[in-house]
Amino acid sequence: MADVSRSAVDAGRAPSSGRDPRTDRGQIFLVAALVLAVLFVGLALLLNTAIYTENLATRNTDPGTDPSISYRHVAEEAAVGVMVRENANHTDLPYADVEDRYVRGVDEWSNAAGLHAARYARSANVTVDSAVHGTRFEQTDLNRNFTNESGTVTDWQVEDGVDVRDVQFTVERGSLEELSDDPFELSLESSSDPTTSWSVVVYSPSASEVGVAVSNDSATATCVATVGSHAVVDVSTGHINDTACPAIGETLDLDGEDVDVRFRNGDEAVGTYHLVVDSGVSLGADEDHVDNEVDGSPFVTAVVYEADVTITYESTDVAYRTTVRIAPEEIR
Repeated sequence: MADVSRSAVDAGRAPSSGRDPRTDRGQIFLVAALVLAVLFVGLALLLNTAIYTENLATRNTDPGTDPSISYRHVAEEAAVGVMVRENANHTDLPYADVEDRYVRGVDEWSNAAGLHAARYARSANVTVDSAVHGTRFEQTDLNRNFTNESGTVTDWQVEDGVDVRDVQFTVERGSLEELSDDPFELSLESSSDPTTSWSVVVYSPSASEVGVAVSNDSATATCVATVGSHAVVDVSTGHINDTACPAIGETLDLDGEDVDVRFRNGDEAVGTYHLVVDSGVSLGADEDHVDNEVDGSPFVTAVVYEADVTITYESTDVAYRTTVRIAPEEIR
């Protein structure tokens, strides 16, 4: 076997050429180091280029598309605004009339915006494709508790098998119970799975505070705010007056479930409320509500729960068309 430690020539004398082989090895190491350095620089440049390209890909770099995206956002906000306005202004109309007013309101806005776009040689349009019959359950008597129409039933079902949005209570702080007692509760139970439920409890932890405790099958979140004589508890947006409670929305995540809506301990809260569901209830046909608000009892109103609208925008550079779902302040 050959000796690999040193050659006979190295052991005895230097090569006849006069060159030291250690110098050759040093040059090889230097060249290898330079090659590795170039490779690392190349890899760094390649990585930076990939990141830069990805950033560019996620941006809207074509100025010709900006007006179409802006118009889509403005049109969507307008469709929501018209829905909120028409639902609030016509509490005594049947649903067909409310829907008709909503469609005409969107058309009027679309026509006005279209005229503005036409001045710049562009075409813009919004049309209502379909709408869903909804019902708003509400009470406007600030001095009444949250019992049913007769005032005798404290635990009662508002509606079953529905989607819910725009849930808000205005409560008198002094009428609320402590959390350890039997405070007022909004119960939401899954229509498909009775073991799945959500709970919204409104209570008073002290003489100057109102609290909300939201529970699902695995977690509970609470929010407390210092208030005056009354507090506005906006369940849909997660607020007590001006105090934001993001944990409410995170815990009250229905994940698109249809739910049965029930009031519990309705005699332990005094004030007003409203909530909207995607179910059409004939005025006067509900046993726990009346069809008007004359006597201060809880009542029902026909509303547009949601709508699909198509937004179109065209110019010499862009042809944009999309359909969006309009359902403000929905608990999903």
